Amino acid sequence: MSSPAPSIPILRYSTEDLPPEARYEAWLARDWPRSERVYHTAPTEPFNVLMESASLGQTLFVRSEITAMTWERRSEDIRKSDFHPIIVNMMVRGTAQGDLDGRHLFEPDGTYHFHDLARPSLHGSTASLTYSLFVPRDLAAVWFPPLDRLHGLLVAGEAAAAVMELAERLWRMLPELTPQSVARFERSFLELLAVGVEMAAPGASARTTVEDALRVAAIAAIDQNLGLARASACELCRALNVSSDQLAAAFRADCGVRSYILTRRLEEARSALIGLKRKEPIGDIAHRLGFSDAAHLSRAFRQRFGMSPRAYRQLHGDAVAESQAAS
Repeated sequence: MSSPAPSIPILRYSTEDLPPEARYEAWLARDWPRSERVYHTAPTEPFNVLMESASLGQTLFVRSEITAMTWERRSEDIRKSDFHPIIVNMMVRGTAQGDLDGRHLFEPDGTYHFHDLARPSLHGSTASLTYSLFVPRDLAAVWFPPLDRLHGLLVAGEAAAAVMELAERLWRMLPELTPQSVARFERSFLELLAVGVEMAAPGASARTTVEDALRVAAIAAIDQNLGLARASACELCRALNVSSDQLAAAFRADCGVRSYILTRRLEEARSALIGLKRKEPIGDIAHRLGFSDAAHLSRAFRQRFGMSPRAYRQLHGDAVAESQAAS
């Protein structure tokens, strides 16, 4: 008589049984999905979480119920990490909104978006129920090329409904599934997600052009070698051995490489101003990010965001203080 096929392991984690004041710190200390910090987070209401996860083969499937939070993926975290999957976040209940490396995100329930952990982001979410799929970068490059279009890409309508229904059915069936059967769900996910990408980004060619490849290489040079303080068109041309005309063509959609670098610097400055500690002096932020001085940063910041860095920091600090007082 043959033995029954082994079921897949399901990892469950909850802070429900912990004292409310200990829940967030316990969750932060959890060594998952990596020992390094993936996001910088801050609760915006009393914290609680329930998570279940299972490997589908090459991908990781996660169901999460979590209270309202802010989530920040910083450039320095990306440079120090080798954990750069594409995360597909499916919003069953709740909303999320923010800035994903220059692309505005508003994700209502019934939709999903792609989140590239190799690129910076800053967003907030309400209390939510989500399904997520962690897709290794090399696998995502096969199914959803080019990867450059994915960060913040939102999929809605019937394409989203099909993926959400599959996620719900998978979660209900997980205790009964074997490694062989769960791999079929993985392929079904990838097939449906690929359809969603093509519907959400119509006309986007899966062929990577010379300009696309150069833009990706230039961004990698900024993030991994030059850093925002040293980044400039001249330095990038020297590092990549290309002409200024070639570099300009690669960043035409960004209104030029200088515009792209300025946007990245301002987004990084905004993240530093509203980071969890919020203690770095504005002059130090300006120097670290390549502005000539605090006044230079202030002028550029006011032009982009409509207020000074100091006022922006104070506004965010007041919001956090009000949230903490309410809890």
